[in-house]
Amino acid sequence: MYATALEPSFRVATTADHALVVRMLEELVDELGPSEMAYKVKRRLPDDITLALRSAYVRVFIVEVDGNPVGLSRADVLTTDPIFRLRDDNRCGYVDQMYVRPGHRDRGIGSQLLRLCEDWFREQGIGHTLLHAAPKAVRFYGREGYQANREMFKRL
Repeated sequence: MYATALEPSFRVATTADHALVVRMLEELVDELGPSEMAYKVKRRLPDDITLALRSAYVRVFIVEVDGNPVGLSRADVLTTDPIFRLRDDNRCGYVDQMYVRPGHRDRGIGSQLLRLCEDWFREQGIGHTLLHAAPKAVRFYGREGYQANREMFKRL
């Protein structure tokens, strides 16, 4: 008989998941590589995640396989994005902090996490979403229907 991979299970993070969420996001920051901002970001994560897990405008989704956490995603409802300020509905969904641990990639887990964010945005009545993609993730988001759109970045 062949062993089968266990199906991932998805859930909304709670305040009890704070340490887990911070730990996985530290892994994400480490994977993105050393930078002058990495230390500052990691130092600020605990407070940021405390606020996120208590906010009605944020959902953090956790995925587990066989009871072990293997990834997460964060969905934020933004109301102050300058791109949308003149529209009838100036709110937009922002996908942030998507992470799947390396041993669990290329199995559709990232797509499912992204879909959870998008579904939650729809439940909030939001009609569009945006994100900032790490260079290694650009192709993934393109396959999921995201398009590059006008925004550029320059460190001052």
